[in-house]
Amino acid sequence: MRYALRAGLAVTALAGSALLPTAAFAATSHGTRTASAAPSAAQCSVTTTDSIGAGTNVRLTMSPQGPSVTFHDAGDGTQITRFGTLNRARPALPQSAGIEEEILNPYGSTPQLLTKTQGGRDGDYGLLSFPRLPKGCSLDEALVVKQCTVLQHEDIGAGTEARMTMSPKGPSVTFHDAGDGTQITRFGTLNRARPALPQSAGIYAEILQPSDWAPQLKTKTQGGDTGYAFTDFAKMPKGCPLY
Repeated sequence: MRYALRAGLAVTALAGSALLPTAAFAATSHGTRTASAAPSAAQCSVTTTDSIGAGTNVRLTMSPQGPSVTFHDAGDGTQITRFGTLNRARPALPQSAGIEEEILNPYGSTPQLLTKTQGGRDGDYGLLSFPRLPKGCSLDEALVVKQCTVLQHEDIGAGTEARMTMSPKGPSVTFHDAGDGTQITRFGTLNRARPALPQSAGIYAEILQPSDWAPQLKTKTQGGDTGYAFTDFAKMPKGCPLY
């Protein structure tokens, strides 16, 4: 009986050892798997060419940095430099160009080019869609916020300056000494999450309609019969989103 028990244990040990390499290989094979690499900047930029008439082609480029347009001779393909480039900073040609071209929704994921190359009633407007970003690519949201953020300085009295910022993330306000510009840290920052100063601040300041396109700052820095002041936040550039 003692011999049979030993033999059984030996067989079990051998069977277990025979399984170890397979298990180790399985663990190793899973461990060496790597995620597919993210697309490069070049792979995330796509361009299409369309005719807009009047012997002119447009090259529509879409990338994480947004849409852009260049204009080219339909015959030899040379760029028409007098039209320059359309992009977020310059979404439309000036009236002096002789043709009407404008990027619609320049900060969105599906911009279009509004185009008209002929005048009069015969000149109908056309819409050209920009190519979609390839799979795995997306708009640079941080860049959108940066490009769409506008700041203004407002004297609200009592030696206090309000620095009012409007961005796709909504309005915000910080308070500064009107003389040397240092921030009055005890007031903190007003934004959507904290739209008004507490009563203990000693002045009244509140963002009205903080989730809307046209918020206002309501302030009062003096007591008595002095009324409230209402200041509009600056408008974001045309086409900017509001998250």
